[in-house]
Amino acid sequence: MRREELAEAADLLAGAFAEGTNLSSFVPRARRHERLRRFFTVAGEIDHLPHGVAEVAVGRRGGDERLLAVAWWHPPSPTGPDRAPVPRSWRELSTALAVFGVRRLPAAARSRAASRRARPAEPHWHLAYLASRAEPDARGAATALLEHRLVLADAEGVGSHLESSSTSTIGFYERLGWRVTAPVRGPGGRSTTAMWRPAGGAFR
Repeated sequence: MRREELAEAADLLAGAFAEGTNLSSFVPRARRHERLRRFFTVAGEIDHLPHGVAEVAVGRRGGDERLLAVAWWHPPSPTGPDRAPVPRSWRELSTALAVFGVRRLPAAARSRAASRRARPAEPHWHLAYLASRAEPDARGAATALLEHRLVLADAEGVGSHLESSSTSTIGFYERLGWRVTAPVRGPGGRSTTAMWRPAGGAFR
């Protein structure tokens, strides 16, 4: 993903995560899309563009390019998953306050900490966010992005980890070789589903 594509990617991710996701449950409904767009913009600027891997599927309509799907990853780390305190910078703190609000910020931070604890200790690819447009032109774009990265992970001999916020997406990930490992319990009865794909996991 090019830096100039970040605004479009953040808008696509905001739309995908605005309803029915663990992240959205911490964001007030008022101006939720705008808040999430700011969240993903800052996450892209301070995390995924400089330190992670941000990949996009691009399509054309009437001569214009536009993003069809987005996948943001954290690459393998020889020291294991990042367990740094959250937020990690003043800019991240100000963004978190604007996105979640003072009342919901502590719960959002506890949820993120629980997610970090659920990540395997061994080096792995971590799928942080995935989104695709809900229209015919984008059919298969998210799958293509994942398969591209998983082929590379298999060649490296490295597994991959993710958390699914919705039971409706578990089958999609299972078809690409992930398997459910455990629920990740968050504050207020919220939970996500941790999934692991070992290196060489077969596509089905």
